[in-house]
Amino acid sequence: FNPPHLGHVSAVEVAVKNIDFDEVWVMPCGKRIDKVIPTSYEDRRNLGNLLVDYLQTLIQIPIKLLTTELDDTEGKYTHEVIVELKSQSKDEIFQLVGIDGFMGIKERDIGPDEKFVVIKRSGYEFPEELISNTNLIFLDEGVGGISSTKIREMVKNSDEEYKNLVPEKIVSYIEEKGVYL
Repeated sequence: FNPPHLGHVSAVEVAVKNIDFDEVWVMPCGKRIDKVIPTSYEDRRNLGNLLVDYLQTLIQIPIKLLTTELDDTEGKYTHEVIVELKSQSKDEIFQLVGIDGFMGIKERDIGPDEKFVVIKRSGYEFPEELISNTNLIFLDEGVGGISSTKIREMVKNSDEEYKNLVPEKIVSYIEEKGVYL
């Protein structure tokens, strides 16, 4: 969600259309194994709130921003936060990820209770050996090839086309705060 974009919106819409969720939690990551995130936690929290507000205009179930990782001072990774959330709830918790993100996650040990909704993305195939895994739900409905990395590059290079890839209030925030310049 750096920045949140219409591909994220499409992924949530596809998941909600295909699976009966009670609510959706949007959780921007904190510390990452695979990269450094230079965008401030404050900006990412604010962008997350704007995404939640936008999603709530499209989706009827409750949507909440969880800043657990952004607020964490111990440097926990997403999977550690998910394990903690599951220990505090009797509800099933699924992580919604694109296939490209999932392929990176599957390289580490995935706990036996971790559940994923994996969205197809152009250029990636669902791993045949994982199709029968009951903790994985694969949604074959592609959501486009929008990339937060590409959007950040577009903003930095003054490419106005990025405005077609993110919700309007997020465009306004990026411009007002000078994020990604």
